[in-house]
Amino acid sequence: MVDELGFCFAFTSEAAYSVPAAFDHVDTRSERRKWDWMWGWKDELAAQKRLYYGKLLVRKPTFVSLNMLPTFYATFGRAGEADDHVADVRAGRLSDVARRIIEYLAQNGETQTKRMRAELGITSKEGRATYGKAIDEVQRLMYVARVRAVGEFREDYNYTYDLFVHRYPESVKSAERLTSADATVALLARTLELAGAVTQKQLARLFDWDDTVTSRAIERAERERKAVRVDGSLVLPSLYDGRA
Repeated sequence: MVDELGFCFAFTSEAAYSVPAAFDHVDTRSERRKWDWMWGWKDELAAQKRLYYGKLLVRKPTFVSLNMLPTFYATFGRAGEADDHVADVRAGRLSDVARRIIEYLAQNGETQTKRMRAELGITSKEGRATYGKAIDEVQRLMYVARVRAVGEFREDYNYTYDLFVHRYPESVKSAERLTSADATVALLARTLELAGAVTQKQLARLFDWDDTVTSRAIERAERERKAVRVDGSLVLPSLYDGRA
């Protein structure tokens, strides 16, 4: 399903969007069985590198096919260099804890989150909350990727993380062929193929794009006839009958 769609929500979709959610299409009527299957698959399939799992769409759990993953990475316009994160730190898009996580993983490689927290000196309850937000930051900006789940019980269940460029070097290499403008238009076009229509506000929130990036992607998509603007929404051209 993920390979066919390119990307989708992992669990129940956001009500405001028509982008599919994998959980909603699991072939069983048992909610318990859905959760049992999906909770394992999200870890197993990502660990096997059969797909990517992280918080991307509306900062919610998201599945991305490996074919589409370079497109997501290319939207950031980065070269995959060791100091790529410095500009985001200076611009305030990354917190100091996020910076420390990136630099720790660059030096130490794949590490369990509990060990990383301990070695970074983040042990208090407030510190753990700050760390959790920072982990979400670095995953959303695709500096860090979840690798595998470890531990069998709640008290010792956690994840290992590594730099995205270490975990998915093929995607970083493939992304070199795309400009950030190419990538944003490709994601816009695929979103319309999946959802049929979306507003500019929804599009920006879906991918966490600022107004400039969103406007430029829309303008190019319209020029290339990949989107039609109708009554404040963007519509897939094949669905537009020309009457509005």
